[in-house]
Amino acid sequence: MTDYLDKFAALLVQLQSDERDEVLEFYREYLLDAGIDSFDACVAELGTPKQLARKILADYSIRFNENLNSTSTHQQRSKANVRSIWLVGLAILSTPITIPALLAILAVMFALFVAVIAIGLSVLAIIAAVTIMALIAITAGVGLFTHSLWVSLFYLGAGLATIGLELLVLPLVVWFVGLIIQGVATITQRLYHRFVKRNRAEIGGRHHEKNR
Repeated sequence: MTDYLDKFAALLVQLQSDERDEVLEFYREYLLDAGIDSFDACVAELGTPKQLARKILADYSIRFNENLNSTSTHQQRSKANVRSIWLVGLAILSTPITIPALLAILAVMFALFVAVIAIGLSVLAIIAAVTIMALIAITAGVGLFTHSLWVSLFYLGAGLATIGLELLVLPLVVWFVGLIIQGVATITQRLYHRFVKRNRAEIGGRHHEKNR
């Protein structure tokens, strides 16, 4: 049991020390109460240390997101959602589940990945195209300055106005990207709650937390 808990603890470095100690104490008490002392018996009851650690980290990341208050910045929420997507995804893929369920999860995650990449590339392509057009207009304006002042000013104004419009729209793009990340995080969390089978220890742990 000690060897199992040591390996388990080594995989919880992302938790705060008090949180890690609380988790370890709970599982130590659980294994002692169940009379489980060998490494193989621990694996049979709780899964491998890596599988259990990934579930714990996923649970804590979801709880952390739920506890983010209104004073958190958009960047902080997006960063927390990205971390949650990663940890929840690892927890899902490391959990022993049936082949049909695994295929369904992989299909959904692949579809999300393709959709996010497609949207991201489209946004980048539009921004790049508009920026290039603005730079071309500015360059043309500078080149025509000695030939036709009004035409030169028109091109310079159009180019600078386009760049200014991009800067105004940029916060909206950042908000939209954050919204996409939030949506993906929500879907992955629902997959986690739907497909990840919690063992008796984890159920007891949630009951213990509610009663504290």
